[in-house]
Amino acid sequence: MFGSHIDPKNKTVKRLSQAKGWSWLPGAVGIILLISSCSLVKIESEQQPLSVNDLNTRLLIQAFAEEALLRTEIAADSIMEEAEGRTDIQKNALQWKIQTATALSKVSFQTLPRVALVDTWSYMEEMRNLFVPSTADTIFGPWGSVAMAAVEENARRVEGIAATVLNKKEFPQYKEFVERYAREHPLGLENEFRHTPIRESYLSFKELPDSTAVKTVGTLSEVVADATNRFDFGADVAGRKLAWQTSYFLKDQGLDSVPLEVRLASVEYELERLADVASNSPEILSEAIENFRNSVYPIFSELNAGIERTMIGLARERAALDLIIMRERVALDTLILRERLALGQEAREIADIGVKNAFAEIHRMWKSTLFYLILVLIIILAVPFYLGYLTGRRTEKLNKN
Repeated sequence: MFGSHIDPKNKTVKRLSQAKGWSWLPGAVGIILLISSCSLVKIESEQQPLSVNDLNTRLLIQAFAEEALLRTEIAADSIMEEAEGRTDIQKNALQWKIQTATALSKVSFQTLPRVALVDTWSYMEEMRNLFVPSTADTIFGPWGSVAMAAVEENARRVEGIAATVLNKKEFPQYKEFVERYAREHPLGLENEFRHTPIRESYLSFKELPDSTAVKTVGTLSEVVADATNRFDFGADVAGRKLAWQTSYFLKDQGLDSVPLEVRLASVEYELERLADVASNSPEILSEAIENFRNSVYPIFSELNAGIERTMIGLARERAALDLIIMRERVALDTLILRERLALGQEAREIADIGVKNAFAEIHRMWKSTLFYLILVLIIILAVPFYLGYLTGRRTEKLNKN
């Protein structure tokens, strides 16, 4: 065995293969250090989501707004169809649709879900109090029961939503507050079914200062979803309201289909007379033109005035919509800025922690490396010395013998 031949090349290859076998060690150490430092990396946004109850309240009330408006529209259209020739009743039905759409756009899509709930609830209670048989018959004639049925169903549905999202202790208190508010702020045809917002009364009822009423608007995704629902509802309602307001304007000015045809026929008759005078009696043409102008001017004057009033109303609606959009943009921009600052702060903290952890790991690794290096040096230096010491003693004993 001792006489066996060892090829230096094979020995070198074996050492190289062993060295290659350990070449993964630095990379593995680096990965371990990276994982250990990254284990502390945890990005958590500081945004506070809405509670499950508040989120359900918001979604249910917004869905109810669409349902209530559709039910009101169907009832109003039925009344208008049955009340053919009764312009006053048709105008009241149109006014009811227009104001319901306007009110629901405001009360059901508020930032605070509880405020949206009680505001929508109180508005439906006000409608229920208004549309009793005596008043409904005055407003809609013999078709008042159609409006009463729609209003009663809307009031029942929103009360059911309140009973679902409020606990058994809260519901009677809220119900009493809403009914009292509805009695104190009645609707009427004279004020065009306009609703008084409930926010201030609600904050007083809950004894909440206005500065702390909004604790959170929800996460970024919740805010975006809420804004999307508002814009969708507003865009859908805007087109329908424009058609209703146009129809109301025509009826209010007496320019609905039959009267408008009569007036156009009158204008056509005056034009024919003017043409006849121009061809047969040119000497009185100037007098005929003056008469024509006096006959036609009132028609176009009323039309221009009505169009101007309608455009002013549309401008107010557009300004209100722009205000809502601006308010939502400000809230969204504020939320995004807050989240960006929070994420920036967290990123700096994460970087500091990562650097500290990396240096701590490197320090521990060097301590371990130095320990084993010293141990290896001790072994390398001490073992030959000890072997030499033992060999010397044995040689000394042999020489004495």
